[in-house]
Amino acid sequence: MTETLSIKVPVATKARLRAVAQHRQTSPSALLREAIDVVLADNSIRRKASLYDQSRDLFTGKKYGGPRDLSTNPRHMKDFGK
Repeated sequence: MTETLSIKVPVATKARLRAVAQHRQTSPSALLREAIDVVLADNSIRRKASLYDQSRDLFTGKKYGGPRDLSTNPRHMKDFGK
C-alpha cells in the first residue's frame, strides 16, 4: 500500500531530480523513495549527546571522591532550604 507525500523543493532541485531519474531510467518518485529509504536506514542517527557524555573523559579515573547523589543522602540535605 502506498500513500502520496507532497513536498516543496526549489525549481533547480526538481530539474536535477528529473535529470538523474531519466539518466537512471527510473521515475522521480522511485528515485525519491530510494533516497528516503537510504536516509531512514542510516543507523548513525543518534540522540544529541548530553554535556556529561561530551565531558565524561575529563572526570573518569580522577579521585574527586564526591558523593554520587547529593539529593538522596540525608546528611547532605540537613540544612537545605534554610
